[in-house]
Amino acid sequence: MRNILSMIVLLIVALTSCSPSVTLSPKVISSASPIAKMLLTATHITTQGPTSTIAPATSETPSPTATRVAFNSLASPNGEFVANAYHGNELLSRIPIIEVQNKEGKLIWQIPFQGEIPTTYPRRELDIFQWAKDSSKLYFYYVLDPDGGNQSFWWTGLDLQELNIKTGKTSPVLPGEGFMSFSISPDGTQIAYIRRQDQPSVIYIRNISSGIEKTAYILNDSSNFTIEGDIYWSPKGNRIAFQTQDSDYMVQTIYLNLDTLKQKVIKKYLVHTFEFQGWTNDEKLEFWEYAKNGAQIIQINVRNNISVVIGTPTPSP
Repeated sequence: MRNILSMIVLLIVALTSCSPSVTLSPKVISSASPIAKMLLTATHITTQGPTSTIAPATSETPSPTATRVAFNSLASPNGEFVANAYHGNELLSRIPIIEVQNKEGKLIWQIPFQGEIPTTYPRRELDIFQWAKDSSKLYFYYVLDPDGGNQSFWWTGLDLQELNIKTGKTSPVLPGEGFMSFSISPDGTQIAYIRRQDQPSVIYIRNISSGIEKTAYILNDSSNFTIEGDIYWSPKGNRIAFQTQDSDYMVQTIYLNLDTLKQKVIKKYLVHTFEFQGWTNDEKLEFWEYAKNGAQIIQINVRNNISVVIGTPTPSP
């Protein structure tokens, strides 16, 4: 009996080894242009040209009552396009996507989730960052929802990319891997960014077109830093303010002069005692102060560090 069972097992193994193997090839979004986007997903999605609609994924049958609501929508500056980002749990495929429509409401490009954030993160999303000033590009990136902890607090996200609205080609914007903080200048020509991977910490100022960079080591860098980011450009685009936080929840708001690359600490405070709001129109830094008698606005001149209280304290609820 044992010999008969052994012969059966050997026969099954032999038959299996003779069967052809099945592999999943990367799928391609085809377009009228010769550029194609390789997908890291088995879902098949195609387009026939810049003005065509995109067929839905065929892996699941849509429910008649299924609706999709974008968690982020952003119109292009020229009003010709609208980008919509959808949560994975709102789609039948369970895969986050970004869709771009023209002003007639026709779907022209679809950006699929490419797996930049591992499935071990429960709230990972593909999101819109912003449009280029001339509406020629859409910047998008990968992000964790707020319950992602410190990785989503001041760290903007990872893998910032751009979509060429004419060709559908996507390409990376920033070098490096892992979480980053980044912010584009008001005129759209430069981007400031900080990479979590860098030790010691560095802030980069990159010309988006040429790729030329200026760099500066972040002040008072130490192994106690847990977060750097929350980057704000001044209205004129010639100054930057950003923040750091250490393991003791002490925050520094740092001013960077882009002409000299000199930095100085504008304010140092414990988390939840102040909240940085960014630049005012007259190039001051603005904070909300939370105190026993309520909240108040404080503005600080970066040249001389003089603080001015704006208005009277608002009673806390």
